Amino acid sequence: MLANKLKVGDTIGVIAPDKALKSKDIKFLENATKYFEGLGLKVKYGKYLFSEDNYCAGTPEERAKDLNNMFSDKEVKAIFTVKGGDMVNGILPYIDFENIKNNPKIFLGMSDITVLLCAINKMTGLITFHCQDYVWFGKDEVTDYDKNEIIDKLFNGNKTILPYEERQFIDFKNEEVKGKIYGTNVRCLLKLLGTPYMPDIENAVLFLEGFHSDIIQWNSMLEQYNQMNVFNKVIVFGYIYQLQNIEENKYSIVDELRKINSNVPVVKTNDFGHMHGNSIIPIGAEVTINANEQSIIVSDYLSY
Repeated sequence: MLANKLKVGDTIGVIAPDKALKSKDIKFLENATKYFEGLGLKVKYGKYLFSEDNYCAGTPEERAKDLNNMFSDKEVKAIFTVKGGDMVNGILPYIDFENIKNNPKIFLGMSDITVLLCAINKMTGLITFHCQDYVWFGKDEVTDYDKNEIIDKLFNGNKTILPYEERQFIDFKNEEVKGKIYGTNVRCLLKLLGTPYMPDIENAVLFLEGFHSDIIQWNSMLEQYNQMNVFNKVIVFGYIYQLQNIEENKYSIVDELRKINSNVPVVKTNDFGHMHGNSIIPIGAEVTINANEQSIIVSDYLSY
């Protein structure tokens, strides 16, 4: 199921299904809104954006209500999550998935929002989108790459995932590999295991990144994925903040994977991940990865 692409004059909604905004975030929220208004969009905030209960933007029921209301709102064409956190899985039982099926629209986020991106796709078939947090677009760290992705993907529907920097295509035995995209946060996707919200990732192309996960944690999670028998297609590793920034590439994620699985082909990129430029990646869309052409191209993911 595809949502409609954005056009000038559309309204976008902003919700906090996980952490609430703090007072220090208000300037970033305001700056981000100015940016999106500069693209010709209108912005509507969720009711519980600033509420706080148990470290979150309201109770699980309240946070889910904001999400449900945004999908019901006929004016809203896309829903941005303001930022991630660690407790978004609490709202899953309160989401009205039938409402989402009846009102498909662009839904975006990253980090812990991986839980919602994959769960919504599993329960409704709607293509969802890995994308920077809304407030990122109001920070000095926002890159031209991030801004171009909004136009390139959400307005124009470009099917090519453009490289942020040079990519490595490693151990491809076939020129092309195809499958559905799932991810992107390596730890948060595992929260769905054993629940009805977990998509079928056995033949998926996994896009994986992480924030504060050291090499031991990565080894443990990669071992778990390997034991789940999901390393069958190709793994696309994005920017891994702990390993690449804090530990200054002391460890190679590809070398670590090879201790566990010596066969699966790998693409190592810096196209997506925390504290970094991010491509907009359609979760649940079909992707074709061509090692010879060094390209990553997705199928239709928006309606025109």
